[in-house]
Amino acid sequence: MSYKVLLIKVLLVHFTTQSQTEIHAKCKEDVTLKCSDLDSMEFLSVAWYKIDQQSHGIIRIDKGQEKPEIYNFTRPAMFGENYGLFLSSVTPEDSGIYECDISAGLGSTNKYPKVHLTVEECATQAELTTSTNALNSTLWVSHEHEKDLPAMWSITGFMAMGLAKIILSVISISVIRAVAIRSSRQQRRQW
Repeated sequence: MSYKVLLIKVLLVHFTTQSQTEIHAKCKEDVTLKCSDLDSMEFLSVAWYKIDQQSHGIIRIDKGQEKPEIYNFTRPAMFGENYGLFLSSVTPEDSGIYECDISAGLGSTNKYPKVHLTVEECATQAELTTSTNALNSTLWVSHEHEKDLPAMWSITGFMAMGLAKIILSVISISVIRAVAIRSSRQQRRQW
């Protein structure tokens, strides 16, 4: 096998096996996506793209330029430390593959490291309060759709609950007496 073919195969293996960085973030967290290959090379410009069916430009800067060029992207973004892409308060819609395009200086190779960002679902939390009922079991109560009731409704509810308890107690006592009377009559007949 010739050296040229071997060199081409080694280069193909190198470029096809470059792994992308995985970043996991919580909802509403600030994230900086790092452009990993930038540390070791001279570059002319750095640009960030979000990749889905096509590339969407986010931000670009030329070396020595102070103000970056900001593309028409769906959310605000800016350069972070060492030309990383800073995204504030990320949401699940920000999940995806981002590409850092490094335009290399003369005699160097352009690089395109990718970062895969995964943002957790945003959870809405209702304020929870614990309350203990008469049986001493704990209930979790959400105040999300709570409305204040007039005092008269509360008093009427307590009165109805008290009356229901009294009626159930009277019925229970009547049933217990009836069972006791029947059992005593049966015992008298057996004598």
